[in-house]
Amino acid sequence: MSGGSPGRRRRRSYSLRTRVAGAAAAGAVLIVAIVSAIAVPAIERNNQQQTDQQLRIASRLVVIDPVIAVGVVNLVGPDRDMALTVRNDGEVVASSSIRLPELDPGSRTVDVDGTPYRVLTTTENQPAGRTVSLGIPATEAAEATADQQRWVLVGGLLAIAASAGLGWLFGGRAVRPIMVLTRQVGARTGYRDATPEPVDSSGVLEAEQLADAVNTMLRRVDQAQAETAAALETARDFAAVSAHELRTPLTAMRTDLEVLSTLDLDESQRTEILADVQRSQGRVETTLAALERLASGDLTSERDHIDTDIAELCDQAAHDAMRHYPGLSVRIDTDAELVTRGLPAGLRLAVDNAVKNSVKHGGATEVVLSAHRHTDGSIVVSVDDNGRGLPVEERESVFARFARGSNARKGGSGLGLALVAQQAQLHGGRAYFDDGVLGGVRLVLLLPERRG
Repeated sequence: MSGGSPGRRRRRSYSLRTRVAGAAAAGAVLIVAIVSAIAVPAIERNNQQQTDQQLRIASRLVVIDPVIAVGVVNLVGPDRDMALTVRNDGEVVASSSIRLPELDPGSRTVDVDGTPYRVLTTTENQPAGRTVSLGIPATEAAEATADQQRWVLVGGLLAIAASAGLGWLFGGRAVRPIMVLTRQVGARTGYRDATPEPVDSSGVLEAEQLADAVNTMLRRVDQAQAETAAALETARDFAAVSAHELRTPLTAMRTDLEVLSTLDLDESQRTEILADVQRSQGRVETTLAALERLASGDLTSERDHIDTDIAELCDQAAHDAMRHYPGLSVRIDTDAELVTRGLPAGLRLAVDNAVKNSVKHGGATEVVLSAHRHTDGSIVVSVDDNGRGLPVEERESVFARFARGSNARKGGSGLGLALVAQQAQLHGGRAYFDDGVLGGVRLVLLLPERRG
């Protein structure tokens, strides 16, 4: 079973047009039910009132002399067209062939010999103790009432059917923008290289809102796909270059190991080959460590950035550098408070690598580490050294991964300056070389204003 929880059946789906027709029919059912609940009793009351009106009109003639009226009824009227009964103090003094029961004054329906009669009992213009009861069969009125009620119900059913049909007919036009929107979204799946047009649906507010939501979602999907494709391309290039850079030391190590295992060498030769193996192993380890730092930088996000004091960071980097390189002198020139939003570990890595590059590849013995805030809010961190410098034509290319300057020492990974450039980019800035003030070169890390 696909989707949902185990054992749970998927609900049957209906088209929006069908739902509109069903909603129209349901609304009609509700209205017809309300109208019928009001109309059916009203019809019955109206017919009953008409019968009572007929009885009141007839009673105006009967009450003049009810006994004579009884004789007239028996003489000219059919047995069951009208009934008339006259009582004095409860005793019947005159009656038609159909005798009406003794009733209190007023109108009511009674059953006489299995036939319902509508009866009007009155004492109007009669001597004391006399009551006159005048009745007519209620069957005809009941049949008329039932017939009228049936027509009401038939009309209601026809109204329900008409509502469902019109709902289906006009519902198709009402949901057409949704159908167009669905086709547009489905058509986007056929795009691969070209940028598809955004979906559009006008004329219906809900469809326009849905189109806006779909466009927003699709833009995010397109952006995510582009970022994924870029990340995959970067990963492919990264893996290819890394494999190329690691292949040289690994090949050297394999050759040395084959020599050790196949040739009979004296102690000095074995010592030399083992030293070469150790150098190759160190180069591989250094390269892998730098690659790990680069990968970690690529995986960072804006959520990882926090408020960072650049002045304090430079001070710690200077003390650690002089501890690692005993012959190095590092002077610090920073503003008192240089707080920006960034990655403390990444910024520290960039500064450490800049100083390390001056010492290992520039041969520097003196470094000035400075950090100042410009009037535009940006922060400039610079590393000046008294080393060999860097040719102007190489000052841009050395920031590429696995790139080395012509004056660089052998054995480096070629990733130190790439890490500096990466961290500058992650903070929205850039890294570049400039002429130094100590005779060597200046590495500048420009960080734009970024407040928490």
